[in-house]
Amino acid sequence: MQKWVWAIFIVMESKRGISALELKRQLGMKSYGTVWAILQKIRTALQKRDDAYKLRDIIELDGTQFGKKTTKNDREVLVAVETKSWIDDKGKRKEKAGFAKVIVTPERLKNAQEFADKNFKSGSMINTDGGFVHLKNFDHDYQVMDAKQEKVDHWLPWVHKFISNAKAWVIGTHHGVEGKYLHLYLAEYTYRFNRRHDPEGLFHRALTACTVSKPVTYGSLFG
Repeated sequence: MQKWVWAIFIVMESKRGISALELKRQLGMKSYGTVWAILQKIRTALQKRDDAYKLRDIIELDGTQFGKKTTKNDREVLVAVETKSWIDDKGKRKEKAGFAKVIVTPERLKNAQEFADKNFKSGSMINTDGGFVHLKNFDHDYQVMDAKQEKVDHWLPWVHKFISNAKAWVIGTHHGVEGKYLHLYLAEYTYRFNRRHDPEGLFHRALTACTVSKPVTYGSLFG
């Protein structure tokens, strides 16, 4: 039990995440496989915790790709980020990113519809680049994008910043990951992103998530 609590603490206190090799060293354990499984079980619990929330209001939606096609390790990913807006004391409109949701799935309308139905509040406004304008049960606003990155970033600022930082995190901390496990790494990153305004409470929140999560077998992690 002490090893588990200590592992959760180390993972959450590491601002940019931690590799299984480094966690193995800090825990003083001998088996890399055991430590890798601990990390994946923690990530699974974090993913299940975030599954309980739905995005609402204005939602940016876009697709991207992680990994390289040349190594057959590429995966398509759908990313959605809320836009939170308010009027400050001076009467000026302010905006910031709210919660995010991520799913590793091909960038197709059918998959996007299932993703939205499960994770978005009905009636929310979806901002996209035009690829998902036929989603049902939601309002839409879209712009057809050209090759200019600054135009894309201006229209979908939060989701593109999320994607850029997530890719840097995967490469910088983990030096790339196997495609079949990408969803768990992104679950950890998304969990951190969604609680970035409460760094002091991150460990306690993660401990709760792991406590209430259903058990995950070692074998199921290799699915």
